[in-house]
Amino acid sequence: MTGTFGTWTPLMALVATLLALLWMKRRITRTLQELSMRLVDDPDVALILYFVVVLPGVVIHELSHWLMAKLLGVRVSAPSLGPARTGRSKRVSLGSVRVGKVDAVRASLIGVAPLLGGSAVILLIGNLVLGISELASAVAGQGAAGFFDAVAQMAQVGDFWLWLYLIFSVSNAMLPSESDMATIRPVLIFLGVITAVMLLVSGVRGISPALVDGVNAVAGYLATAFGLTLAVDLVFMLLLWLVLMPTRWLQGVSPWTGT
Repeated sequence: MTGTFGTWTPLMALVATLLALLWMKRRITRTLQELSMRLVDDPDVALILYFVVVLPGVVIHELSHWLMAKLLGVRVSAPSLGPARTGRSKRVSLGSVRVGKVDAVRASLIGVAPLLGGSAVILLIGNLVLGISELASAVAGQGAAGFFDAVAQMAQVGDFWLWLYLIFSVSNAMLPSESDMATIRPVLIFLGVITAVMLLVSGVRGISPALVDGVNAVAGYLATAFGLTLAVDLVFMLLLWLVLMPTRWLQGVSPWTGT
């Protein structure tokens, strides 16, 4: 059993970081929306403020849809940016692209493109600008002392807070939207059923080593991006709370619950 878990460690890390990232995104979105409302007390202005904060991420999100559609030979409109409330439920949309009729597989790839594109941007910033690989090496070699030394050196990078903000913005716009999930869900269910059948027929040990290596490579890439995203999101979540709590107190509500 230990060997099996060791084989699939990157995949389990991906699941853990993705679940944590989904939870964190909801918390950050609610906190940003509440802070915007408390500062301006106008839903439309608050929506515009939220849009401005995550604008770089929205641009990456919509461009990822557009580029994937182009690569797959699917007719697609130019990206449209701007906050809007759509449908009877007044669901908030920060941007969109119109995609022509397409099969389920290509629709799913277009739907998941922002996750891949956002992860690529985050990893590029982390590795080429912030030196995340050096941080990992320092932790492996020196433990906690190496971690704090590496973080201190990272903070000396030019425009450090700007790069962190870009990671924060991209990460909070890269997860699939409700419309994206509508196209991805059928293919995910199909792949889940096929995987379950394969495991029942051949067992875990019967899976091709090449397939295991391929899955782990993709899982490791995404888990690394999600882990870096979570670290940055925690920093910005703390900063948001440091602003939100006194704002609540000044408005006569509980700093902790907002009621």
